[in-house]
Amino acid sequence: MITDDGLLIKPEPRKPRALVIALAALAVAALLAGGYFAYARFGASGSKQAQVSPAPPAATAGAAAGQLPSTIIAVLPLAGERPSENAKPFVEDSSERLVEALKARRDDAGYFNDGLSNQLIAGLSQFAGVAVTSPESSFQFRDSRELGRAIGKKLGATHVLQGSVQRKGDDVLIDASLVRVSDGSTLWFDHYQRPYKNLFKLQDEILVAIGSALKTKRLPAPQGSQDERPPGGNLAAYDAVLRGNALYDRHDGDGSRQAIAAFERAVALDPNYAEAYARLALARIQLATRFPSEAGDVREEGEKARREAALALRMAPNRAEVHAANAAWMSGIALDQAGAMHETLRALELSPQDPGLLHSLAIQQTAFGQLEEAAGNLRRVLALNPLSSSVLYNLGGVYLGKNDFSEAEYILGQALALRPDTSVVRAFQAIAVFQQNRADEAIKLAESEPDPLWRTYALAMAYWAKGDRGRSDVELQSLIRDNANNAATQIAGIYAQRDDETSMFHWLDVARTSGDPGIVEIRYMPFVSRYSSDPRFIALARELDLMPEEETRPSRTATPTKP
Repeated sequence: MITDDGLLIKPEPRKPRALVIALAALAVAALLAGGYFAYARFGASGSKQAQVSPAPPAATAGAAAGQLPSTIIAVLPLAGERPSENAKPFVEDSSERLVEALKARRDDAGYFNDGLSNQLIAGLSQFAGVAVTSPESSFQFRDSRELGRAIGKKLGATHVLQGSVQRKGDDVLIDASLVRVSDGSTLWFDHYQRPYKNLFKLQDEILVAIGSALKTKRLPAPQGSQDERPPGGNLAAYDAVLRGNALYDRHDGDGSRQAIAAFERAVALDPNYAEAYARLALARIQLATRFPSEAGDVREEGEKARREAALALRMAPNRAEVHAANAAWMSGIALDQAGAMHETLRALELSPQDPGLLHSLAIQQTAFGQLEEAAGNLRRVLALNPLSSSVLYNLGGVYLGKNDFSEAEYILGQALALRPDTSVVRAFQAIAVFQQNRADEAIKLAESEPDPLWRTYALAMAYWAKGDRGRSDVELQSLIRDNANNAATQIAGIYAQRDDETSMFHWLDVARTSGDPGIVEIRYMPFVSRYSSDPRFIALARELDLMPEEETRPSRTATPTKP
């Protein structure tokens, strides 16, 4: 890539600032969180929905089976013990503070146990012939009393890795077992007691033992590559990254700011820590694009993220997380959507079975109108993340864009079965239902939508489908009165349903100038997308970088082969 100071080139402003933020909100949510798509919002995870939800249908998950390795491991979060009330106080930067973090599964210390679990996930994903279930699904069984075999069946895994972490004096104790799902037998078990200073060696020892039990080996890492641990072996820097990851995963402004501070501490402790720089860039991009009112100087945050992402790329050019950070910067700050997709594809070359990267690629493909490719990759994601309501929601939206209304209705219903508190999904499901000539049922669904904006949007369309023009106009005017700027794309969609293309293009222009996030969905949005051959539509898509020239268009293959 062209550089100005040895780093990624600084982007020139090309669009209204509000639109910069709007586009970035979608891109960053996809690349980093994986839990939001356009306006979708989900509540706290709460109860274990995984125990009652039906398995995904063959139409959504079956196609992925032939593309996945034969071994799929579900790693459950390592359990821990609560700290004693009589525990001695410790200094913040002391080694005792690090070990103390291993002792609890609640509150502040829980980040460390989950971090160790994610370390095992990352390590196992690099073994030949092995894929690992996303923690978004497997961590739903935290503290579950179910047998590993039963959990594995629900997750579609062939093996389940479970265990615990405790402290005894200055040592770290880890019990771990690998259960074969087919018969419930324990394929491997071991108990480890090591000095805390040998934590990284212990992690590697466990991975080697699991690989031996599975009769497979870790694939050789590219020369000069780094993993998620600090190259200098600084345990305090590693702890800061794990803490930052947990704060970042809160997906709120305060969490983002605290995550930035944690990652800054990590790079101060180890200036060569590429993973920490990548995570720092991601946290800044999340803050600047999703919580701009809390970010202070948004442009400054974007510039810092540029430098940090580029430094990470320079330090570890063969690390998937680094390319994901650069993809987020390109999409969210530089507004280079084609470049962002190329970076995501490069990340997938390095980690081809990563469900988070596949999810990001699918959302990028959806924005480009590559619906068949997006659907295929989302099916692959579901095979590794079967209990994700956000993935099902995204897949349902793709089928809605493909005009496969019965499949869209079913998949969106699966998303609601997993997370009944999800907003937006009922509105989209209502569209799928009235497209099947069930307008009265669609109206009831729309009325049950918890988000007022989306409830009004869906009702306007459902009443129009029923032939009740008066009620539809009332809902449309209400939407215009209350949400003219932040729902301009949805207003355009209502006019598109009415074949009023003059009003539709007017409101698309309002969406463009006001920065409505929905503008990035026009390539697959119900009713609007049917105008895709109109010169005005093509011009808008090109302005939004959603219609790159064919000769520069990113490859549609999720796992490209190296030359």
